[in-house]
Amino acid sequence: MKSTYLLQRFSKILNFNNLFHTVVVKQVFFILILFFLANTTLFGQELTSYGVTGRGGVATTFATDYQAIGVNPANLAIRKSFRDPKITFGFLEGNIGFYTENVTFSQILKSYFPKAFNNGNNYQLTYAEKQKAAKDLPNASLSTTINATLFGMHISSEKLGGFAFSIRDRLDFYSKTNSTLSEILFLGQNASYFTNLLLSNGQTISNSQDLSQDIRDQVVFGFRPESESQTYGEVMNNSTIQMLWTREYNFAYGKKIVDSYNVQVFAGLGVRYISGITLIDLESQNNVFIGETIALSPSFPIEGFDIPSPTNVGYQPKNGFARFALPKPIGNGYGIDLGLNIVIKRNLYLGASLINYGKMSWTGNVYNITDGILAQTQGTGFDNYNFIAYSPETFQLGGEGSALSWEGSEKFDDELPAMLRVGGSYEFFKTAHLGFDVVVPLNIDAPGSLASNLYAIGGDLRINKLLTISSGLSTGGNQDFNLNIPFGLTYHARRGHYEAGFSTQDISSFIGDIEGGGNNISFALGFLRFKF
Repeated sequence: MKSTYLLQRFSKILNFNNLFHTVVVKQVFFILILFFLANTTLFGQELTSYGVTGRGGVATTFATDYQAIGVNPANLAIRKSFRDPKITFGFLEGNIGFYTENVTFSQILKSYFPKAFNNGNNYQLTYAEKQKAAKDLPNASLSTTINATLFGMHISSEKLGGFAFSIRDRLDFYSKTNSTLSEILFLGQNASYFTNLLLSNGQTISNSQDLSQDIRDQVVFGFRPESESQTYGEVMNNSTIQMLWTREYNFAYGKKIVDSYNVQVFAGLGVRYISGITLIDLESQNNVFIGETIALSPSFPIEGFDIPSPTNVGYQPKNGFARFALPKPIGNGYGIDLGLNIVIKRNLYLGASLINYGKMSWTGNVYNITDGILAQTQGTGFDNYNFIAYSPETFQLGGEGSALSWEGSEKFDDELPAMLRVGGSYEFFKTAHLGFDVVVPLNIDAPGSLASNLYAIGGDLRINKLLTISSGLSTGGNQDFNLNIPFGLTYHARRGHYEAGFSTQDISSFIGDIEGGGNNISFALGFLRFKF
């Protein structure tokens, strides 16, 4: 096999260079700017609004108006009072969250914002701290999720039911790396995988854990014999890197189908047309890639992906705001939601929904990995937890060729990350509403899917006519069994025509570190919801 150089392409896949930096980070930056300048909300596939985020994901019997899209369309038909609004609309809602294990909130802030949180100095790990990071991160989940509702509208009628429409962007990133890959990312050329080291004086020595820091500082190259080198499927074994960015056009309808004094039954249907913007699906199991596909929007040109492909549509970069607001899609698909909500004696709610059942076809700029071997690399590895920053000192790869070789591919069909939601709740005198949710991913291997079941309990407490607080407990999803304590605050204008809210999925991450757990950093802000 052809000898290649590690992370020049891994960096582009894992956000360490152009791919994740261009496709994901700038996307995150755009949505953050869009949100905080134009007033918004910000988390992931199981959390779709500031109310849902504040309850830790409890939503199946709670979500109302267009916020019920992607949760339970049956709720569109529920009217608890004649005073309930007939029209609700909003702009620029969504959620954003970051989660990783064994990294503290303080470390993340110092890594990404050193001027504000590290006294203006660069935050750099010592070599010993980098060794510890390389040992802490293997098999640890890392996820970033963005859910931005650009516009939503709901029209409610007692006789006809409820109609809703929304335009929404979803971006989900998830990774879990093995010990070899984690060590290479943090230690670079000094990783134990590379058995030989080339020093700045031209001398070649064996790599050993006992080398002094003075010797480490002289290393300019790490390598191992090609006969002993592993394929990238082997290097990346039991590792997953997935990212999905889509734009949805949602239509949903809910109707009351049973109406009696003690029991009311509501049913709903949602359909969505999906534009695919970016796909990364890389996963290796048993030393073989079982996910090997990427698809890149022409709006984001990536160096090295101009190779021939039957799906090549070229690159047509747009400038400024347009590249994020109107990215050219390279895939399309459909999704279907089905929902049911049973109300017993007007206080007890039992709900279930099937969400996001469908498929995607990626038809432009589709590429597959052609597995090569990892024989050498250059660079010291990451100095902190800012995996976005990339410099020649981090991974300076000498010689010709790339770490991963690519080949063009025919169109790629993939299932959507469907999920099943089940929940129940009880409302006390329209003052307190308490419930639970279980969210079950039905296609774990699909990009954008939850990694495991999400379990949540939570509720809302109306403390006066103007304010509602939300909280609860949640665990699972993309965070293994880390325990989260959500919190949210919602403001209702006196006449009910305006609503605003703020929430976080885990308030403990802002207060201190939970022993033995990971950190879940999330924000939800919303200030453009109107009701009439």
